[in-house]
Amino acid sequence: MAGQSIVSRAVTILVAHGLNEFVIVDGYEGDRLRDVLTVEFPATDFRFVRNPAYASTNNAYSLWLARDAAQGPILLMDSDILFDPAVIRRMLDDGRPNRLALRTRGSLGDEEMKVTLGTRGQITDLSKETPAALAAGESMGIEVFSAAFTTRLFVELERRIAQEGRTGEYYEAAFVALLRAGEEIFPVDLSDLDCLEIDTQEDLELAQRMFGGAPGRGPDRHRDGSS
Repeated sequence: MAGQSIVSRAVTILVAHGLNEFVIVDGYEGDRLRDVLTVEFPATDFRFVRNPAYASTNNAYSLWLARDAAQGPILLMDSDILFDPAVIRRMLDDGRPNRLALRTRGSLGDEEMKVTLGTRGQITDLSKETPAALAAGESMGIEVFSAAFTTRLFVELERRIAQEGRTGEYYEAAFVALLRAGEEIFPVDLSDLDCLEIDTQEDLELAQRMFGGAPGRGPDRHRDGSS
C-alpha cells in the first residue's frame, strides 16, 4: 500500500475487514478526493458530505454535517491516521458497545488528545489540556459507537453547534458531555500495534520507518483531520 494516500490506505484496510459503506466529510480539494476514491474503489458505497467552512471549523462541525448520512452503529475515524490492519480487527471484535482506540506507549505532548480512565477502566475525560502524568494515553481518532450512542451524539452536536455556535470544538467535547450524562466509552489498548497520527513532516518520516513506505500527501490533508 506504499504510495497510496492516507485516506486510500485506510479505506483499503476497512474494505478488507468487510466495511463497504462510507460517509466522508471533505473540504480542501474535496472534488479531487471524491474522484480518487470512486475510481480506486468502484464497488464501495461512498456518501460524500462537503464542509465548505473546513478552514475555519473543527472536526465536531464536520461530524455534525454528516448527521443525516451517518445513522446507526458507526466506526468513526479521523483522516490523518496510519495504522496496522490489526487495529481495525481489534476494534471490531471488542464486544463493548462504545469503544475508543488508545495508544498507551510513547510520550504525550501538548497536541495529543489525552485520555483519563476511571476505576473500572472506563474513559472519564478526553482533553489536550490534561497533564501527561495523569493520562492513560492518547486517543487515536478511531471509535466504534452503538446506534443509541450515535443518536445521542448527534443530538449533543446539534445543541453545541446549531444552538450554541461551537464550530471550533473537537468532537471529543461532545463525547465528554455524554460521559457526564451517564454514557460509557471504554478504551481499546493498541500498545502492541502500530498506529500513528500524521501531523508533520517528521510524522511522515516516522511512518516510512514504521510502515515501510510513507503514504502520498494526497487531498486527505484536512485542517482538523476528520473524515
